[in-house]
Amino acid sequence: MLHRRITTQPVGASTSKSRPVRRLRRGHPLGVLRNSQYRRYWAAGFVTFTGFNMQMLIRGWMMYDLTHSPLMVTMVTAAMMMPMLFLSLVGGALADRVDRKKLTIAADISLLSSFVALFAVSAAGIIAPWHIIAISVANGIAFSLAVSARQALISGLVHREQMRTAVGLSATTYNSAQIIGPAIGGVLLPLMGATWALGVSAVIVLPSLILYASLNPVHHTSVNDAKGSILENVKAGLAYAFQNKTLRFLMLGAMVMILTVGPFQSLMPVFAEDVLKVGAGGLGVLMLAAGVGALIGSISVVAIGENVGHQKLELIFGLLAAASLTAFALSPWFALSIILVSITAYATTGFMVVNMTVVQISTPDYIRGRVVSVRFLVIGLMPFGALSMGGTAESLGAPTAVAFIAGVGAAGFALVQIASWIFTRSDSQRTPSNL
Repeated sequence: MLHRRITTQPVGASTSKSRPVRRLRRGHPLGVLRNSQYRRYWAAGFVTFTGFNMQMLIRGWMMYDLTHSPLMVTMVTAAMMMPMLFLSLVGGALADRVDRKKLTIAADISLLSSFVALFAVSAAGIIAPWHIIAISVANGIAFSLAVSARQALISGLVHREQMRTAVGLSATTYNSAQIIGPAIGGVLLPLMGATWALGVSAVIVLPSLILYASLNPVHHTSVNDAKGSILENVKAGLAYAFQNKTLRFLMLGAMVMILTVGPFQSLMPVFAEDVLKVGAGGLGVLMLAAGVGALIGSISVVAIGENVGHQKLELIFGLLAAASLTAFALSPWFALSIILVSITAYATTGFMVVNMTVVQISTPDYIRGRVVSVRFLVIGLMPFGALSMGGTAESLGAPTAVAFIAGVGAAGFALVQIASWIFTRSDSQRTPSNL
């Protein structure tokens, strides 16, 4: 159970270093947002990921306009995600060795620079597919090296009693922005054109640098806790993640989502242009509807809290996401597709928020960066899901490909959760009392 009283020290910090904060009303699902440090952290993450995901949608549209190939559209996502397979574990080790705040700021500077570079190339009228792929790879490198530090930074900003809600809300910044960013990009595309939409995405990211710089974590990192070489740190993180039954099944569940239902956004330009025949304007409406669904999904998970077990929640969200995506893929009507993509985004976001929240609260601070990096290593598998979806769409058509892969996902969610219930029942019952 959660502690009954609010203490005055962030997770892992000593009392002598604590800062007084306004007492929170116990049980308020959004009470952690009264913590000004966390509020700035949350806002910084939200604008960063919103601008980033706007870029991904716009790049996908530009790639399709240049090549008319569903496979090349999914290559944009693959190029960004691929570095996570090789660098996320290194980023996790860095997060437990160096200042997490500085690492996060450095990554955002890199992202902003690449956004400006792509805008300049597009404005000059010389953009080619390789420009989009190269910038996406560069973004993937920066993201991989800092994503664990960004997540693990939370423990230095909030009180122990706020940790569960803080982690849940921080997960909403990425998962909601993953839908909201493309929604904004989809609206701007027909209004401003791809080039100026790229420019707007860069401007949106800029405030994150100021917000991150204003943070003052009490317990910056576990700087001296990660001993030995980077390789030894990486091995320790992997061992911890896979020896813990709860974490192991959380990783498997995330893997199913990432390889099946998760990449559905990568083919949205294809559905808008060729299946539903609604163009860039219709794409914006679809992504806006998905954004609304994602917001509702994120907030509902935080509101539910510990009232429903995470295994049951993951199964419900996973099956709902797979079912609604199958229906979306087969829908011939634009109005119905809007509703179904909203439900898909709601369930997908809910699943990912629950999954990341339990990963973080099940892990001690000294190794949190490395365990979170394993979770993002799983996310790095998304290129394989996106490419399989794009390659199948090339041969079978987008509707058939997406429906089939979503069906595979439904079976995967059921199998993982059944196995989790069988093998981790005792772990899941003990977890809440340790938080």
